[in-house]
Amino acid sequence: MPPLPGFSDNNFQTRTDLIKATVALLKPLTRHFSLGEARIRIPTGTGAHFDETAAQFEGFARPLWAVGALLQGFDTIKSPELATEVDELVQPWLRGLVAGTDPENPEYWGAVQNMDQRMVEAEIVSFALLAAPEKIYEPLSDSQKKNVTAWLRSMNGKTMPPNNWRWFRVFSNLALVKVCGVPYKEVQDEMKMDLDLLDTFFLRDGWSADGPWQTVEQAEREKTQAQETGRRDAVGTGRQADYYSGSFAIQFSQLLYSKFAYDIDRPRCEVYRQRAREFGARIWRYFDSEGMSNRHLHSL
Repeated sequence: MPPLPGFSDNNFQTRTDLIKATVALLKPLTRHFSLGEARIRIPTGTGAHFDETAAQFEGFARPLWAVGALLQGFDTIKSPELATEVDELVQPWLRGLVAGTDPENPEYWGAVQNMDQRMVEAEIVSFALLAAPEKIYEPLSDSQKKNVTAWLRSMNGKTMPPNNWRWFRVFSNLALVKVCGVPYKEVQDEMKMDLDLLDTFFLRDGWSADGPWQTVEQAEREKTQAQETGRRDAVGTGRQADYYSGSFAIQFSQLLYSKFAYDIDRPRCEVYRQRAREFGARIWRYFDSEGMSNRHLHSL
């Protein structure tokens, strides 16, 4: 891979360095926006198992982790030139949010359905809204706000796997409450249901499994079914506690929740922060002295 100016040669010593590195990562994507700016399609083949609209929505949404973080700290950028560069860079994502949540727009992302890839991207959209509501949500017109709210609401009542995906709906509902003005009581039951399930995944030392832990009886039944059918996924539970589910999908979401939901769910947030302390005391073993991660583990 060729070096990326602004990133590969970055010293990563200051906050400004980090902002410049983030800008360097986002810039190459801007040439791949769709006409309505609600999708990004990288001109390479993929092995995605979901529809093309969802795949291009994924291309749009994943960078929102960076866009939301940049906008959250936008007012602290010291350099006027860098602030202008960041402001201009993020505009396509802001316009794309409007287009993607508008049912009348040709680039509408589509309402969330059962077991839908759009559920994954909803967490990232929600993070951006929670991180910088005054930059992303508040400038919208009333009709645009209604569209964003309706799209996030489409997560509720849908079938989801019993794993880290439940965090996606938790954050969608959290954004509805904290940003879109939906009364907490309207989504509280659904949030509690998902959070209570997620909390059953906890193992020890800060680690959580990515779903219900398979019992001995379920393991035996899976073995028998595998011999009969050739498949090992019929039981629906496993024993997943890997690099992905532990350090990103579960741990990262718990920390974000403890930041954004502390005022409405303080006891649970305190638990998540303690788990993070315990987890952090051990996760360093997954990296070498140069910071390289173990390539044999499940990761993004």
